[in-house]
Amino acid sequence: MDFHNGYFVKKCEKIESLSVLKLQVCNLIREEFNIECDDDEKVLNQFHEFVNEVSEVDFNEKRMLLIKKINQNINFKELIFNSFKDTILDLLGPDLLVQKNCNIVIQMPNDNNPSELHRDAPGNSSYEVVIWIPLVDCYKTKSMFIVDYKSTLELYEDLEKNPDWEYFEKKSIEKSSSVPVNFGEALFFSTAVLHGSHINKEAETRISLNIRFKNIFSPSGLKNQLQFFEKFLISDFVEMGSSLELKKLIVQNEKYEG
Repeated sequence: MDFHNGYFVKKCEKIESLSVLKLQVCNLIREEFNIECDDDEKVLNQFHEFVNEVSEVDFNEKRMLLIKKINQNINFKELIFNSFKDTILDLLGPDLLVQKNCNIVIQMPNDNNPSELHRDAPGNSSYEVVIWIPLVDCYKTKSMFIVDYKSTLELYEDLEKNPDWEYFEKKSIEKSSSVPVNFGEALFFSTAVLHGSHINKEAETRISLNIRFKNIFSPSGLKNQLQFFEKFLISDFVEMGSSLELKKLIVQNEKYEG
């Protein structure tokens, strides 16, 4: 496993788990957007054809309700972990926190609001791993673009010397690579690398999920990690030694929320 670029594409280790996740999300999409079609691939890839008469306001409301239903009704954490278990454990070890809520991104053809160039750290800890899981095959402008880790560092060093965001953005796009990812694969990337998406010029909709995992002992970044993460997996040995530290974090979180 080569992570020196800050990202890699990994084939699913247990396609049964990922297929269950895809089916459950697809069924919720049917339910929320009143789609009467039994063909899962058509529902996902041609999603835009089923919602072309839905207003922007109604669409955003339905999308938010869809996200809520996914997080309430699907055991997505276990399904994603089981799909890429060995890769996650190799990267982060056996003591894991997982993001509390999964996110779904729907990018229809010619959508003028793609995910702009950004990186998640330092707002989020640079020790988090993002797992980006397309429910459809993604290629060319239907996929994401990423700037490798070395180029990201160089670009930010140049930005400090020359604080011109337009120039920075132009050079970042020039150094970026679109990463093709098919269903049955996932894109793993560091929160420290620049990434985003172009306007989808393909004839199909892109529907993807994303979630983050991190080692329980890694630095939390600028945010209280128990606001956004929860304990997912912990070894017996570490369970004993970490109980006190976890109690401290919970107390800190309660004070923050109070």
